[in-house]
Amino acid sequence: MRQLPLNVSAQVTLDGSGNGTASIGPLSPGEVWDDLIAAVRVATNVNEAICTVYSGAAATAGYARGATTWGSTGDSTGQLSEVRVGGQVFAVWTGGDAGAVATLTVTGTRTVR
Repeated sequence: MRQLPLNVSAQVTLDGSGNGTASIGPLSPGEVWDDLIAAVRVATNVNEAICTVYSGAAATAGYARGATTWGSTGDSTGQLSEVRVGGQVFAVWTGGDAGAVATLTVTGTRTVR
């Protein structure tokens, strides 16, 4: 078993209503992400977005891990549960600046078995 530091990001351009979803997760067989912290931010914050972070198979079927009213300015979650291949970490922004780029950054430990 090999453990490596994890620092990955995913981006989305918010739609005309200032909404968007970014997600990222392990892809390699036997890969597990744990001790995870998710940080969110948006390139602009005229309208401060609300952002909810989920982990699981899909944002709608996943487990909410935290929400923030600082989804544009920047905020981070507490620790997330482990994510295995097929699962993802999702950040869902609402009410931000239309056309702005939103970023989800996940840090933690990547274990390859």
